[in-house]
Amino acid sequence: MYKQLIMPLVATSAIASYCLLYVDNTINVPSQYRTPNAQIAHDQAKEKNWVHSDTNYPKNVWFIMFWAIDNGDCQGLGHVALAFIDDNNNLQIHDSEVHRGAREAYTSLDELYGWFGSVGIRMTFLGWSEGVDNVKIIDEIKTENVEVKEVKTDKTKLEKYEMWKVYAFPFFVYKDESLNKNIFYRIY
Repeated sequence: MYKQLIMPLVATSAIASYCLLYVDNTINVPSQYRTPNAQIAHDQAKEKNWVHSDTNYPKNVWFIMFWAIDNGDCQGLGHVALAFIDDNNNLQIHDSEVHRGAREAYTSLDELYGWFGSVGIRMTFLGWSEGVDNVKIIDEIKTENVEVKEVKTDKTKLEKYEMWKVYAFPFFVYKDESLNKNIFYRIY
C-alpha cells in the first residue's frame, strides 16, 4: 500500500515528444534535478530503487511509468507517463500525447503500444516508479509486525485466589509474591 507524497497536476498542458517535461511540470521538479530525457530519468530512478519491473501497480495513488523506445528517431530516449489505477483495476495513463490534446488517456498498456505503434514506434515497458528526476511522489506504507508474547502464569497461585473478587486499590504483593490479604475483601 502506498501514500501520495506529491499530487501531480495531471491537467497540465504538454508539447508533443516532451513527455518528461510534461511529467516534471505536473510535479514541479526543480530545474537542477531535471534530466534531458526519460531514459536517463528511468536510470536514475532505478539507481534509487524506485522502479518496479512488475505490473503490481499501487492503487489509488498517482505513480510514474517508464518505457524504452526501441526504434526510430527517438530510440534510446525513453518514454514516461503518469498513471493511476483504482480499486476496480481501471487504469489511466497520462502523457504528453494526451495533454497536448491528441487523444484521451490510455486505459491499458496495449492501448499505449497501439498508439505509438500506429506511427511505427516500438516500446518496451521498463516498470513503474515511485518518483522521477529526484522527486518521490509516492511512498510505501510500512506496517510493523507486532509480536504478541504469550504470558505464562502459575495456575496454582491463580486457583488459590480464583474465587475472590478484588474491590480494593492499591494492593500490594510481598517480596515472596504472596498477597497482602489485609486489603482484599472476599465477596461470595
